[in-house]
Amino acid sequence: MEVLFPTSEYPRRPGLRHICYCLGVRPPIALVAYTTSAPWPAEMPLPFGVRIFPLPEAEALNQRRAFRLHLNRQARVPMTEAWFPGLGAANQGVIAVASLRLRQELLDLAIELEKRHRQNVERLGP
Repeated sequence: MEVLFPTSEYPRRPGLRHICYCLGVRPPIALVAYTTSAPWPAEMPLPFGVRIFPLPEAEALNQRRAFRLHLNRQARVPMTEAWFPGLGAANQGVIAVASLRLRQELLDLAIELEKRHRQNVERLGP
């Protein structure tokens, strides 16, 4: 889904348009994780909770570029078109659905992040 992901400077307002990974929905709120296609420096280790999707995996998720998923950067946002511009579309703005294997991998990573690295999670949203 595309979401107007809040910024650190304005954590309670709709922010920049990003593809997000939806971690969970409990109407009227969705918990989403940040993604970016900006390359990660090869010499810098990835923080726990960040997963790189190389181009073949990205294409399987209807993306044209490799990207990173930051489970350590989350936002709880209202399920409204003010935050999710495609929500009123027939597909409700869904771009791709992760496979069961990938969903389980990301769930396991998110649980581990919450258990052992909670202090490293940036939480945004109203």
